[in-house]
Amino acid sequence: MPDQRWDLKRLQRLDRKKVREELGLQLLEGRRVVAEAIDAGMVSQVFCLEEAVAHWSEVSGAVPVQPVEAHALSRLADVKTPQEVVAVGPLPRLLPAPELLQEHKRIVVLDGLQDPGNVGAIARTALAFGCSAILALPGTADLTSPKVLRASAGALLRLSLGVGTSAVSFDSCDHVVALPVVRGGEDIRGLPVPSCYALILGNEGGGASVRPSNAVEVTIPMPGPVESLNVAAACAVILSRWA
Repeated sequence: MPDQRWDLKRLQRLDRKKVREELGLQLLEGRRVVAEAIDAGMVSQVFCLEEAVAHWSEVSGAVPVQPVEAHALSRLADVKTPQEVVAVGPLPRLLPAPELLQEHKRIVVLDGLQDPGNVGAIARTALAFGCSAILALPGTADLTSPKVLRASAGALLRLSLGVGTSAVSFDSCDHVVALPVVRGGEDIRGLPVPSCYALILGNEGGGASVRPSNAVEVTIPMPGPVESLNVAAACAVILSRWA
């Protein structure tokens, strides 16, 4: 679509998964996320305030930049705070679980993680510590939602993404399948650093719904008077040891 013909009213509904899938687009908000998306080649159109057009035209290269009024930009954005820039780009391809496991050596598996902030933070941590893919199982927040993308600070745009069912099999993969548990697992400090792994992170309330037969339960020792860590914090501790 030419830049002047974008239907802003339809784009305003990109906070809904059904609309994202219908249009094949995702919403990208804020300077950092939009800049990351442009660098990753994941932007089709940039919308910004008139006074920011020169800057974003320089940053975006061949990507069209469309000036919009502040009120129109605020309606397009998912957040209610004023935004200088918003963009739209194609939805990423979501690989089936077997293909993702075959193509990637370091994977974080999200099993029923519903909080967009946790999902985004985990994606950012995964990218920082050398993972290349995220696999989302049922009950996990949509990896293409604006809230998750913002929380990831654009990290999701640089990771391969996959989806799987609760029946996904890890039995035939070459990965070390690690399943964090609050207590009773192997001390994470004593485990050899795996070069190929799938780290399964379950819902903080109910834990993981998948328990592969080849999974190694791991525990983070905590000398302080804390029962458990937030799932994103636990992910950071484990991946930092394996980086």
